[in-house]
Amino acid sequence: MTQALAAPQPGAFGWHIKRTLILAGPVILSRVGVLLMTTLDVVVVGRAGAQELAFYVLGYAIFDSLVALMAGLQLGVPTLVSRSVGAGVPQFAGLIWRRGLLFAVVIGGVFALALQSAPWFFSISGQDPLLAEGGGRVTALLGFCLPFMGLYLVSAMLLEALEKPFHATVAVGIANVVNLGLSIVLVFGFGPIPAMGAWGCALATLITSAALGIGLAAYVRYALKGREAYGLADALVDGAAASDPPSAAEQRQLGFASGASYGLEAASFTAITLIAGLLGVIGLAAMGVMFQLFALTFMVSFGIAGATQVRVGNAWGRGNASDMERAGWAGFAMSVLCSVTLSALFLGFPEQAAGLLTNDAQVLAAAMPVMVWMVTALVADGGQTVLNHACRGRGDTWLPTLLHLCSYWLVMVPLAWVLGIALDGGPVGLYQAIMVSSFVSLVSMGVRFRLLSRRGLPPAAPS
Repeated sequence: MTQALAAPQPGAFGWHIKRTLILAGPVILSRVGVLLMTTLDVVVVGRAGAQELAFYVLGYAIFDSLVALMAGLQLGVPTLVSRSVGAGVPQFAGLIWRRGLLFAVVIGGVFALALQSAPWFFSISGQDPLLAEGGGRVTALLGFCLPFMGLYLVSAMLLEALEKPFHATVAVGIANVVNLGLSIVLVFGFGPIPAMGAWGCALATLITSAALGIGLAAYVRYALKGREAYGLADALVDGAAASDPPSAAEQRQLGFASGASYGLEAASFTAITLIAGLLGVIGLAAMGVMFQLFALTFMVSFGIAGATQVRVGNAWGRGNASDMERAGWAGFAMSVLCSVTLSALFLGFPEQAAGLLTNDAQVLAAAMPVMVWMVTALVADGGQTVLNHACRGRGDTWLPTLLHLCSYWLVMVPLAWVLGIALDGGPVGLYQAIMVSSFVSLVSMGVRFRLLSRRGLPPAAPS
């Protein structure tokens, strides 16, 4: 009796904190691990000079947006898998996963072909000809990573929804070690291998992405423990059960809405990078350094957001409306706490933090005034992404996308141009715009999730 009373009960806020934390830990490591590949690339290229760093920052911008778009397009996978597990029909996971893999390869291939025109696009966007050519070559090569990144994302999201995220964490950890070694060799040269600068770093990312995506998908299909129960072992069986599986139409709808939302947000940051390119090599490099600190820390909240979406989806599958609400706000509270803690570290040691990414004195001098605005934006942006995922875990689709459109394209991008270029605010002005739009998104997403919570279960929730 004493143990029963002492144990946290489902429905209690503390219980949701604990369950989200258990799932979020490895999810955070997995999300951070993916971005850490880019961060380490910046560390390596940053030692090759400001120009090579500027090539890589500009070249990575569009690719990064498309990775985010692909992640959004696949959010139907964790949403439907977590709901199926909560409803007691985990065998549908295999069918949902296979749909996601096929779509990832197709859409990744289309994007890879489109990115071959990157040098031309950068040129017509007003970039310096040298930046347009160097950054465009990096983008074109990185484009071929997209189908492989799609394979990784679908498999990692499946594992997270099954509450087995550690496998993806290990895979991306190994990938980071391999990518770092390859980057050093290909950027600076070794023996008969010539120094390739930023382009060599992109080549290292391509080789690593191929191994990561194919390797994790193969592991899920052939080696994951319990794969038979999830319908993963037989590619020809969709896990027939007494109830109907989630439809491909619903999976696509969730993916298209999430993909549009992720794509709009990521593309707006690409627009910010293009604006930063107009500031010259030093301004662009400084923006890139601060963005890596911002994005790497944001991945902590992004990992919490992924865990929160799974927890909300599980509660939907159980038919428990109050648990859905508590799971969402528990994730939000964890995100704010983590973001504030990391922001305090950045403010306490700003030069040391930026110095991890570059040793160029001019770049560091341009980056330092940005720090306070970056960390303020970080807290708001982390919180809004958790609430966004909570809404989607509850089955919301297009309204969060509309809210992102308003926050980032109607507020952030125009404001960045005004503050950064028109008023000559430079990188500081760009991050002031990011901060304002992040708070707009935070408030709107918070209101939306609160309204959804008051409505109770969605109409399609199991009775």
